[in-house]
Amino acid sequence: MGLQMVQRAPLEEVIEVFGGREGLGPGSLTSFFDFDRVIHEGMPVPAFRHAVESLGQSEKTVVEGIGISRTTLSRRKRSGRLGFVDSERAVRLGTVIALGKAALGSTAAAGRWLLKPNAALGGAVPIGLLQTDVGARQVEAVLGRALLGGYS
Repeated sequence: MGLQMVQRAPLEEVIEVFGGREGLGPGSLTSFFDFDRVIHEGMPVPAFRHAVESLGQSEKTVVEGIGISRTTLSRRKRSGRLGFVDSERAVRLGTVIALGKAALGSTAAAGRWLLKPNAALGGAVPIGLLQTDVGARQVEAVLGRALLGGYS
């Protein structure tokens, strides 16, 4: 089995998914590596909510789909930042939203696509695969093929 190229969304489009640089907290974002800092510091809850709302789906469906507990999210809303694992999931979601927008034409279309079982993913619902890095890579690969006019 050969290595599969995974399509990545451009940095600026991922930043925009979260409402722009201002919403992601202090520090510059000049490369994807800078999201490592955002993850370690904790994704600001308003930036995460901006990404979730952009999909046009219920917050409950999206948050639970990527494996974040609603009670944890409620607690994090008070502190203002997600924890490490949830921040990592949020960045995965943001990357997939930006790539989905490019491949499918809009964030709303990406939101619908994320919630439907997908034959190219063995019948899995894409949003559930965003709980892990391995699953997210598969989702990105399918969206990358769609971007190039392939099977999605």
